[in-house]
Amino acid sequence: MSAFSPVPLPVCDGTPGDPAVVSDGVTAWARSAPLRALVEEFGGRPDDAPTGEALARLEDFSAEHWDFRDGRERTEARRHAFEPGTAALILDAARALGLLSARPPRYRDYTQVLVLGGMIRACLVRTRHAAELLDGGVTAGRITAVGGFRPLTPAEHATGADLGLPECRFEVDALELGVRQAFGATSHDEVEEGGDPAADPNRAWRVTTYHLPDTTPAHVVAAPSSAPALRRANTADTCRYWADEVVKLGPRDRVLVVTSTTYVPFQHADAVATIGLPYGCAVDTVGVDLTGHPDARFRQVHAPDQCLQEIRSAVRSMRWLYQVASAL
Repeated sequence: MSAFSPVPLPVCDGTPGDPAVVSDGVTAWARSAPLRALVEEFGGRPDDAPTGEALARLEDFSAEHWDFRDGRERTEARRHAFEPGTAALILDAARALGLLSARPPRYRDYTQVLVLGGMIRACLVRTRHAAELLDGGVTAGRITAVGGFRPLTPAEHATGADLGLPECRFEVDALELGVRQAFGATSHDEVEEGGDPAADPNRAWRVTTYHLPDTTPAHVVAAPSSAPALRRANTADTCRYWADEVVKLGPRDRVLVVTSTTYVPFQHADAVATIGLPYGCAVDTVGVDLTGHPDARFRQVHAPDQCLQEIRSAVRSMRWLYQVASAL
């Protein structure tokens, strides 16, 4: 039995009042009981300052106590073990904040399904989860999987070999494989591309278009980074590129974002800030839970330190979302 009630994420339904509703949702999230309990557990004091100030200080606090990446990729983060009581509190708070349990989509009908890329296993299970949602009665006018030309790591190549997969060089290759396997796409209709992914992956882009057996259009997108000299494309970059260059997103759209449960809070905030509020469309985000995956090779259980890392990610994204909503 959890000590905390579930904390809802900010709602973005594509209505004129969304900025105020989103701001209130971020405020409630930032002042929620599980987040306050985590701050107290690590020696801080819950902050009742205005939301923007409180989130700024919480981001600084999380950098000191909950950051194990130090600017590196998630797979390269240092590990940290906690005392049993602290570990239990972290997992309890993470569960209440929506990182450890899947929930169904809020709606039945969407104009767009947007599958976010990730590590090689995530590319496969997220596309599969999207297909299962559609098989289960969710409808969509268009399906897109978005990522970038991030070179796969040696560990990902080993995972691919273990799974018996064809060779994939980049994240977008794994997404294309996932779309073909999950949706039965056998050949693409069109490929548009630019740049050189081998020489400069942060600037390269590609859009591959399929028509699925039921005639639903599907795309696999490798988006360029908005700061190519500094980093690869992030969630905001891929969402914005997709919205502007691939589907011409608008106020009539309702978007279902598909990711993994642990990343739902921060990627939902990023999606609302990047496409929901700027384009006036509805955004809903769901995650696939890998803890009980029937294939042990895909199973994934997040430890307390990893949960704290993603709570920090959510804090940073919620702060940005609050800034976007407050400016409208």
